[in-house]
Amino acid sequence: MKKMHDEQDAAPPGGMKIDIGQISSAGHVVIAGRDANVSGSTRGDGSDNDVVIVGGVEATPEEAAQLRQSLDHLDQTIEAANLEPAAYTAAKRNAAELKGQFTSQSKPNEHLLVQAAEALYQFGPDIAGAIVAAFTTPLAGKIVAYAGERALRFYRRLRGLDIEDGADGVG
Repeated sequence: MKKMHDEQDAAPPGGMKIDIGQISSAGHVVIAGRDANVSGSTRGDGSDNDVVIVGGVEATPEEAAQLRQSLDHLDQTIEAANLEPAAYTAAKRNAAELKGQFTSQSKPNEHLLVQAAEALYQFGPDIAGAIVAAFTTPLAGKIVAYAGERALRFYRRLRGLDIEDGADGVG
C-alpha cells in the first residue's frame, strides 16, 4: 500500500507536486502554469465563480476546456493531414506556438499568435477549418481582444466581420 501512496505523491517528470491544505482569500486565488492540474473542493459563500487565467484573461473552466478541445482538434487534424515531412514539422511547430500563446497565463504575443495561425491556415482546408473553429470559441475572442489590434483584425477576418463597419465587440 505504501508504494501506491508514493506513486500518487510523486512529482510528474520534470515537474513538481505541491500539496496545499487550505487557502483563505477574500478575492481570487490563481494557481496557474503550463500543464498545471489543480483538484479539490471549495467552501464558502459561493459568491465567486471558479475562474482560471488563460491567455491573460479570466475564464470559466468550461470556456478553457472548450478552447483546449478546439486546439486538440487542430493537433488531430494536422496528424490526419497528408502533409510532406517538412510541412508536417512546420505545422506541428506552428500549432505548438499557437497553443502556447492561447493557453499561457500571461498576455499573448499578438504577432506570434497571428503568425502561427496564418502559417497554419495555408496548409489546406481541413487545417484552416480547425483554425477557424479555435478562433471562434468565446474565450478566443476575449484573448485576441486582450492581445492587441493585429490579433483582433485577424480574428475579425476569420469571423467574416467587416473591420470598417464600426463594430466595437469581438464577435
